[in-house]
Amino acid sequence: MKNLKTLFLIAIMCIAAVYCSAQSNAPENFKKFWKSYTSDSVFQMERTKFPLPLTYYEYDEDNETEITEDIGAEFWLFDNFVDESYKSRTEKVNDTYVVTKTGIENGIYVRYYFATTDGKWYLVRITDSSN
Repeated sequence: MKNLKTLFLIAIMCIAAVYCSAQSNAPENFKKFWKSYTSDSVFQMERTKFPLPLTYYEYDEDNETEITEDIGAEFWLFDNFVDESYKSRTEKVNDTYVVTKTGIENGIYVRYYFATTDGKWYLVRITDSSN
């Protein structure tokens, strides 16, 4: 009987260890992250991967040119993502969250891409298709 109790206790400990390990490797909750990211300028800087790739488009009479530049931390301005001149939409695409800002009658169309590193969310890329 004592061996059965010991075996049962070992099995419970193994299950708990596997559960705790899985929890520590799971990415943080995106909604909780987003609340901090949009309200805390220090947190936003810490959770933006610099240099940050920014893709945008230049237009002339006949051509559309795609340009990608890296933004350094020294050029980043805090964005709380709250503005009456556009709508925001968040969607999960595979392992990435994409936040899209669409302007209300102003031509804004910007997508922000968030991915995890070591279980934490970071802004990793921006695509600006505004016209």
